[in-house]
Amino acid sequence: MLSKPNYLNDMKDQSENLEIKGRLWLWMNAISECQSILRLVKRTQAELDTGRPNEIEISSNENFKDFLRQQPDYKPGHLLLSHIIAFDKSNPKEFPCFTDCLSIKYYLKMLSVIIFCQIINKGNSDKGNTAGNTKNFISTHLSEIENRIFLIQEDKNRFKYFKEQCKKSRDQMLGHADGSAFEVKHGPQVSSMKIIQSSIKEIDFEYMNSILEPLRVAILEYANEVST
Repeated sequence: MLSKPNYLNDMKDQSENLEIKGRLWLWMNAISECQSILRLVKRTQAELDTGRPNEIEISSNENFKDFLRQQPDYKPGHLLLSHIIAFDKSNPKEFPCFTDCLSIKYYLKMLSVIIFCQIINKGNSDKGNTAGNTKNFISTHLSEIENRIFLIQEDKNRFKYFKEQCKKSRDQMLGHADGSAFEVKHGPQVSSMKIIQSSIKEIDFEYMNSILEPLRVAILEYANEVST
């Protein structure tokens, strides 16, 4: 049986290296996006800390109370949906108020989890450009990168737990909707369920922020080694 010429093997190796590098670049992009998102979270918290959003909320609430008392069908202790709609239409709330900032923080954090999971969840390949993000690829390359960042077992275990929490959040509530995760309950009058924000309550975002830059640098160095 004839063996392949060496130049064909070299071409194959070069193509595989480019595909690996392509996937690693996608990992780096995901990390960079997460960094940008968490910077926005920090800026949103800084705005909350000024007290301005809370002042807007309080002022709007007081105006709403005055508005209610002026309605011909107003009854103390009763709130009608028609009143809320009419008030919001005639008195648009200044942005961002307190609840706006809280919502922004929650949704940004959820988005950061979804994007981070691009590294650890399956992704299809693009032949000649990007390797598939398969279990084997992740196990081989991410493990090597982790070993360069986390030098003791305790740190490795912490990062493993962080990845598991992100994947659980994304797979059960953010990217999918598992009934058991949302804990939908049906009563005689109303049904209840967990709010989607509860999906990230176990995730340590301070830890996430602390490991993103070391992770990005390690992926970059590894990608450069692969391409040489």
